[in-house]
Amino acid sequence: MSKFTAQNIADTLGIKRQMVYNYRDGKNAPSPEVIRRAMEAWPDFSLSYRGKVLTLHDFQKRKPALVPEKAIQYELWDVIKKLDSKSVQIEVLERGASSVQLGVTINFGRRRK
Repeated sequence: MSKFTAQNIADTLGIKRQMVYNYRDGKNAPSPEVIRRAMEAWPDFSLSYRGKVLTLHDFQKRKPALVPEKAIQYELWDVIKKLDSKSVQIEVLERGASSVQLGVTINFGRRRK
């Protein structure tokens, strides 16, 4: 078995050498991303937590949840894109030294019943 230096480990994991010492001394815990890199770099690396052995699959990057196609904001955005300059009124409510508070009124036309 080869011996790794703190610098070798840090370089492999993409972290600073001091973090390797902090992990060893219990001052910090590695992030899931660092654990994933360790599992990819060293196939024999294993981790158990509360009696469950964690694998590389447990640390794979998750794809964000899909947003439904017909979200209310999407439909509102379509309506906003169709507005003309006569449908939108903007007024300055308050001026500050480094900010401006605006009031926006949007007339969407007649409501359908």
